Amino acid sequence: MPREKLPPRLKLRDYRGSKVWVIKDGKRDVRTGCLEPDLAGAEAKLKAYLIQKHQPAATKDPEAIACADILTYYAVHKVPTISNARNEVYLIDALARFWGTKYLFDVDKPNCRAYASLRLSDGVTGGTARRELETLKAAVNFFLEEKKLSFKPSFQFPEKGDSRLRWLRRSEVAQFIHAARRRGNHHIARIILIGVYTGTRVGAIRQMRWVPSVDTGYFDLEHGVMYRKGHTERTTKKRRPSIGIPDRLMPHLHRWRDLDGPCPYVIHRDGIPMDSARKAWANSRDDAGLDADVVPHCLRHTTASWGIQNVETVQELQSLADFLGMSLKMLLETYGHLNPVHQRAASNAISRRPGHI
Repeated sequence: MPREKLPPRLKLRDYRGSKVWVIKDGKRDVRTGCLEPDLAGAEAKLKAYLIQKHQPAATKDPEAIACADILTYYAVHKVPTISNARNEVYLIDALARFWGTKYLFDVDKPNCRAYASLRLSDGVTGGTARRELETLKAAVNFFLEEKKLSFKPSFQFPEKGDSRLRWLRRSEVAQFIHAARRRGNHHIARIILIGVYTGTRVGAIRQMRWVPSVDTGYFDLEHGVMYRKGHTERTTKKRRPSIGIPDRLMPHLHRWRDLDGPCPYVIHRDGIPMDSARKAWANSRDDAGLDADVVPHCLRHTTASWGIQNVETVQELQSLADFLGMSLKMLLETYGHLNPVHQRAASNAISRRPGHI
């Protein structure tokens, strides 16, 4: 059976000693004129290419509206406004392989179950399959609302798995940093230190600058403030509040700033910003003898776990939640078992005899 044609997407190609972005459309490679660091420019070229090429069927019949058209419409008109747009493109890419030949009428629970089974057989986790189907639902709902269609598809998602709460002990952090430096992955060492001391998500850490920026976060070393997002970036549910730079992190930042000279990027390799750190992360982690569960998000778990084990009052719990950019409810639900200080008043009330203080 021939493999289904994938929608146009960005790929890196070697050209005259440099890596450039091209739009892969079937067997064609359409040049964007953008080098590897200019991902934003390449994504703009892809959007323009999709708009020019895409001609959806003018119909309101759910049996005639192709899911490929729905996914493309979502990619063109909604994805560019999403904070993690590139990840959303990957999810659409995965969805297109199954749903690309189906129609809106086919979006139902049996096909959702069939898709989940197919993805599990591909080796992905149930959580990944669920996330992909959630993107399908978002795309379909966006299309229905935009086109004012009354059709109501039905969805079914794999069960949510237990969230991984893998956090690093201080000795493991030291092992990880030393392993990264031995391999020459100094950008990974920086990510680890910034991650464990601030609880900032790795995606935001990779975008940090040494100079004020309107569209990315930056460090203000003079005033001791870490701005996790640029002035013009919109606020999403993944909050990124500005925080005071922790005392233990400050000497590292000053040293790195002096080493970097005119380079504006905090996380870089030889002055080039890092588009991805997955391979370097995995290699350094393996060198340190850490297990595969040590994924980048473990740094945020580590900050929260270290912090909650040292708080002594409910007020300090709220301060920790504000520092991490999460609600107190979420902090307690996820990490509360590590320090039940918030239950101390109830425990004392239960233990106290009536009439005694």
